[in-house]
Amino acid sequence: MKSKLFGICGSSGSGKSFIVKFLKKNLGSEILSVIYQDNYYKLREHQEKDKLGNYNFDLPSSFHQNELIADIIKIKSGKSILRKEYTFNNPSIKPNLIKVEPNSVIIVEGLFLFNDPNISKFFDKKIFIDCDMSIMIDRRIKRDHEKRGYDKSDVLYKYNNHVIPAYNKFILPFKEKADLIIKNDKNDLSAAEAILEYIKKESGIINN
Repeated sequence: MKSKLFGICGSSGSGKSFIVKFLKKNLGSEILSVIYQDNYYKLREHQEKDKLGNYNFDLPSSFHQNELIADIIKIKSGKSILRKEYTFNNPSIKPNLIKVEPNSVIIVEGLFLFNDPNISKFFDKKIFIDCDMSIMIDRRIKRDHEKRGYDKSDVLYKYNNHVIPAYNKFILPFKEKADLIIKNDKNDLSAAEAILEYIKKESGIINN
């Protein structure tokens, strides 16, 4: 099977997960398979700490990048991959074992995809999700504080001291290398719909 591989990258809170969920719903599992970089996070005890001793999960070194590369090579060769789901260090959640099948369209979604040439070289097309910083912060607070139960001050600390520096160093400088840059400031489907049409066009999919 000849697969078309798309990389979808953007900062935390840019709307990557929402957009990929929309794509999965509209393309279906018979066309689209997704690899999430989040599922390649290293364990908490293997993460770097900042100067105050807080774990920093917003660095390229936070991930098993070599394992991600190996799985990309594997799925491009027509083989399925197995990966344990990342549960954001929540001990009350039992992680599922996720099987990702080869497909005509494969998306790799994550934070640090375009900065690493050993990963970005595999993408047929690179899509960058652009968003105003204040909106991304608001989305991160809503997600981590309201949905995951993290302390709001902790969420803000990590965004200001981990997320923003990583974005400026490892994500934003590679924005212009993307084949498609989509602004996702609105809380609607316009960005997701534009990406869907782009993927359909680039993959030769007329109708689903």
